[in-house]
Amino acid sequence: MKRHRKKLKPYKLNYGSFEEQKLKEEKRTETQRALLFILPVVMLAVLAVGIFFGYKSYEKSAAEEKTILSSSDPTEQAPADPMLLTVVNPAYPLDASYVPVLTDFCGVKVSPQMTDDLEKLLSDAEAAGHPLTVTEGYISYEEQKERYDSAVDAYLKKSKMTLVKAEAQVKRTTPREGESEQQTGLLIRFDDKEKGSFADGETFKWLCRNAVNYGFILRYPETENVGGLAYTPNLFRYVGVENAYNIRAYNMSFDAYAAYMAFQ
Repeated sequence: MKRHRKKLKPYKLNYGSFEEQKLKEEKRTETQRALLFILPVVMLAVLAVGIFFGYKSYEKSAAEEKTILSSSDPTEQAPADPMLLTVVNPAYPLDASYVPVLTDFCGVKVSPQMTDDLEKLLSDAEAAGHPLTVTEGYISYEEQKERYDSAVDAYLKKSKMTLVKAEAQVKRTTPREGESEQQTGLLIRFDDKEKGSFADGETFKWLCRNAVNYGFILRYPETENVGGLAYTPNLFRYVGVENAYNIRAYNMSFDAYAAYMAFQ
């Protein structure tokens, strides 16, 4: 018996469906391309908005800080007095007309810049068992002239020195008028109640260790000074706490440090 194979219908491609699929793919590709273009633009816009509002916030904070500072104590805003690092010596004298702002402290006149630190220094020194007194502060141009002339006359009377030699000797301990840093009101002389030499006492040792904490330095140490002044353990110069710390940290003399800071 002869079997008949079932005839298969020829497969027809659905061109419409193929074209629709192709269009969908093209639209998807276009959409992806559009997104690739739009996303960076959106991100840049968001970033720009963030920067704008961040800057506005910074401006507001800065304005508030400026307002706070302007309403605070004006002495806290005042720039550092250039006299704090002003060297006075024969090469850099002060005029006779120079008179600093002064205030009375323990019977002597000093710069008001140092009074708070000086008061704390004296209090802490006494608490440590090393009571100090301030015996000298500001000395005027005229008074310094009298001191210098008297010292020269005394040398001439007690020795056969010439005037030139007498003046050279006196200048090592007593500057001429205009050449003394005591005219700034920032150089003071300490004394204590200990017997013997101030330089050999425990109070002086305490001062040398701790003076920088209060903004003071030993002005004329044992090493030779630019102004030619001899070692004077009683004289301490107020330079402010930051400068005092730096002078110690850099292991510099006051003269060298002042010159260094002048170029900063």
